Amino acid sequence: MSATEMIQRLWRRAILFNGIPSEARMALLRMRGAQIGSGTRIPPRTLFTWPHQVKLGSRCILQSDIFFNFDHYWSPGPSIVIGDRVFLGRGCEFNIRHRLEIGDDCLIASGCIFSDSNHGRNSHGPMNRQPVESSPIILGRNVWIGARCVILQGVAIGDGAVVGAGAVVTKSIPPGVVWGGVPARLLNKSAGKQ
Repeated sequence: MSATEMIQRLWRRAILFNGIPSEARMALLRMRGAQIGSGTRIPPRTLFTWPHQVKLGSRCILQSDIFFNFDHYWSPGPSIVIGDRVFLGRGCEFNIRHRLEIGDDCLIASGCIFSDSNHGRNSHGPMNRQPVESSPIILGRNVWIGARCVILQGVAIGDGAVVGAGAVVTKSIPPGVVWGGVPARLLNKSAGKQ
């Protein structure tokens, strides 16, 4: 085992170890390029494949078991940009190859998955060799995503929109409406006052 591999393994174990105070975890992540705003804490078992690809705003609330996965080769970042005062529920997963932006004051419930890429569908070759298509996911301000939603590539969700629990969002959603279902569709034209 090389010295680099040894350091990487020690680093991963240190991040997973629950006894490390939040401030120490944040200092280690900042050393690796993560941008973490004031008042935001990183809970135990939060994983980052490339910390320099993540920018978290101020006063965000993160629950445990969140996975920030920049799913591509090393490149300058950040590609996962999360605004101020955002809530990320337990077990959220961000599989980003291109870009994800989440606006200020959004609520993302537990178990949500964001994936901005997909394999092609050429029937003449193996699936693992299909070209990858990707396009950004953009959430406006004050968006509420219910538990266990899946948000797919190229989706933009407008300010103040609500997505019901368990929805699979394949199309962009205009501001101030309620969508839900599989695939997600319009349920209500007014998500309430902004």
